[in-house]
Amino acid sequence: MSSRGPRFQPRARGRADEGSALIEFVFGSVVLLIPLLYLLVALAQVQAGAYAAQSTAIDAAHSAARHPTAAQTTARDLGALHFADHGLEQADWQIDLSCSGTCTTAGTRVTATVVARIPIPGIPAVLGETRLPALTVRSSHTDLVAPAEE
Repeated sequence: MSSRGPRFQPRARGRADEGSALIEFVFGSVVLLIPLLYLLVALAQVQAGAYAAQSTAIDAAHSAARHPTAAQTTARDLGALHFADHGLEQADWQIDLSCSGTCTTAGTRVTATVVARIPIPGIPAVLGETRLPALTVRSSHTDLVAPAEE
């Protein structure tokens, strides 16, 4: 025997990578799949907000063109209904109705504009801010005031 100590004995081929596929799969799932799922949930939330804003703008403009005397109240009620239907009760939204002339004159254009801040799920308020981080979506729709029915 030499004085250098025991010699290194290499492992048999094929056994060096045994068991590492499970570790790689778990690590890959955590690193890639979970953020991807979070991104899909966040995008779905924003898309729901865009649908709610568009539905609110269309219905509010249509209602204001047909019944201009109760337009603001009806628009707020429609907005609350649409945002609740899309699961966005916590969204901060505003609606603005404007007319190209007198809102009760036939042929006048009534425009409803909805601006909504859609909170991003899973992200808390940062550094003491009172509002949650959110994305803003805007939607508008224009309708014509119908002639008075006799």
